[in-house]
Amino acid sequence: AFLPEQKFNILSFNVRLFDLYEWNNNEDTPTEIFDYINDHQFDIICFQEFFTKNTGEITEDKILKALNKKYYTHIDYTIENNNYNYGIATFSKYPIVNRGLINFSNSSNSSIYTDVIVNGDTVRVFNNHLQSIRFNKNNYSFITNSKTLKDDERLREIKDISFRLRDAFIKRAKQADIITNHIQNSAYPVIVCGDFNDVPVSYTYQQMKKNLNDAFIEAGSGIGNTYVGKFPSFRIDFIFHSKDIKCLDFEISKVQLSDHYPVTGTFILEW
Repeated sequence: AFLPEQKFNILSFNVRLFDLYEWNNNEDTPTEIFDYINDHQFDIICFQEFFTKNTGEITEDKILKALNKKYYTHIDYTIENNNYNYGIATFSKYPIVNRGLINFSNSSNSSIYTDVIVNGDTVRVFNNHLQSIRFNKNNYSFITNSKTLKDDERLREIKDISFRLRDAFIKRAKQADIITNHIQNSAYPVIVCGDFNDVPVSYTYQQMKKNLNDAFIEAGSGIGNTYVGKFPSFRIDFIFHSKDIKCLDFEISKVQLSDHYPVTGTFILEW
């Protein structure tokens, strides 16, 4: 049996800009996201599509205040201006002793790694948001209702979607190679979280999972879909971990606060 204090839990969640554009038709979505996090008291949180404004309700300070646990933070913005910031963020109850950025050229996607001290040992947490397909409104309306288009319009949309898919696959593959290199060279056991924008049969998944365990396979159940958008529902959000970390529990919470479900894992260090 394990002592309760030896366990730690992790949340990986693409929060879709805290529902900035009210896709959910619910202006309380940010509050509901914070309530969800507070209800579960997560030790480490990996946010993708992390978004803050410089004034108003979702400033960095107000987000930290809304979470009723003291978190150390590692935030990297790929887009910053006078009004808002967009990027990736890791919050940790445990002290952070090192922060690293993995840069992708020509992309608003990024990865960071954060070294945290868990029960006296250092664990490196990778938080990843890999290349999205970047569909536009036309693409989505074609996917959901292509019958109304003339043949030449239909062909043009298919070509556009194919190009976007191909472009994203190529960029993701390069990003996966860069991240894998960092994972393999880590001096510490790793936990690799995030929105990979790709499925378990993909090159991205196979490459990044090398020598690691997939927490869902180890301790999850069911179909495991994590994406809730207009596309078919796939498992594209993952938590991987080194062999000397054991996953005791893995869950995909079916709460509709974003176009991704939050994924959570409970772990224990075994070395």
